[in-house]
Amino acid sequence: MSNENLFSSKIENINQIIADLYDDSVLLQKRMENFFVSLNDIVFFEKANFLFYQKNGVSYKTHSIYTINWNDEQKRKYQEDFCHMDDVLSILDSDSNVTFLTNQLFNQEIRKNSLYFQEFLLPMGLHDSIETNFSIRSRNLRGVFSIHRSNDKKNFLPDDLSLIRLFQPHFSNVFKDYGKEIDIGRIFCVLERYNCIGIGCFNEGYNFIGCNNTYRQYLESHGFFDLSNNPISNCFRSLCRQMTTSGSISGQNIEYKMENSPLFLEVSKSHLDNIPDAECFICLFFDLSYVMDKTILQISRDFTLTNREIDILNLLLKGYSNEQISAALFISIPTVKKHLASIYSKMNIKSQKQILERIHFYDK
Repeated sequence: MSNENLFSSKIENINQIIADLYDDSVLLQKRMENFFVSLNDIVFFEKANFLFYQKNGVSYKTHSIYTINWNDEQKRKYQEDFCHMDDVLSILDSDSNVTFLTNQLFNQEIRKNSLYFQEFLLPMGLHDSIETNFSIRSRNLRGVFSIHRSNDKKNFLPDDLSLIRLFQPHFSNVFKDYGKEIDIGRIFCVLERYNCIGIGCFNEGYNFIGCNNTYRQYLESHGFFDLSNNPISNCFRSLCRQMTTSGSISGQNIEYKMENSPLFLEVSKSHLDNIPDAECFICLFFDLSYVMDKTILQISRDFTLTNREIDILNLLLKGYSNEQISAALFISIPTVKKHLASIYSKMNIKSQKQILERIHFYDK
């Protein structure tokens, strides 16, 4: 089949795969996973990977690698023991676009005798591959995409190579800012132990690039499994745009209380470590109901409140009047006042206004 007929029969799938690569409402790692799956529908392979690497002198070091059908031990071995031996990197490490079939470029008999082939490629079943490079703007990173077949399968053909070449310029566009999000892990670690604080991060293009566990767990518990496209992330994205429009600089922030929700949001700008010219948006949300529950629990311990007194204090701190507390708890107003008097006595105060003077809010 000619290239023209091949591409004509597969053009719809190819266009959709490319469109999905650019869909920044989906996390970048998920887009890579989806690309592996979709590509396998039009060109068969057994293993594949996106490799991001750095050059140290004349050797190469893995920055990160995303794979399909590699296990964790295989990825570890490549990154720690074999990346610097990888014989395709010296060819792909170019400012020009390079794509090739290893079965055509290498003398296979010579290659099979190399330590890299014998100790890594052969045990992995990476006998035959298509390799393509792509450029990245940040951190002096370079990118490689590879698909592989084992030696008991037919070699890749020139038509397969031509198909992979279609994606090469799109890799450069999609991954041009790759690496900026890696440094946000340190930000998340700082406040990870505070269960009421969700931390998300958006890049300068307002794309979601990461979050801590609290952010993720809160969204999933409320039925939102797409971390980029949900009411909270969308609200943060809007606040990021507002911050840009207002001309805010690093150190300033925007605060916002979500309507009909116990969440209080705060957005600020921050420079990414080791990338002086790059900024991101750090987005925090505070679950006020969580803080309130923990605070009341601590108050009940500090002042030995009964369960009924805790119920009343909870409603009182939410702004309920005596009449509203009476209706909510199905008790009389005199009973409400009796319990309030007991609360005031235990807390050594004389009025509702003094409650906040006797407590502080707990966040862990």
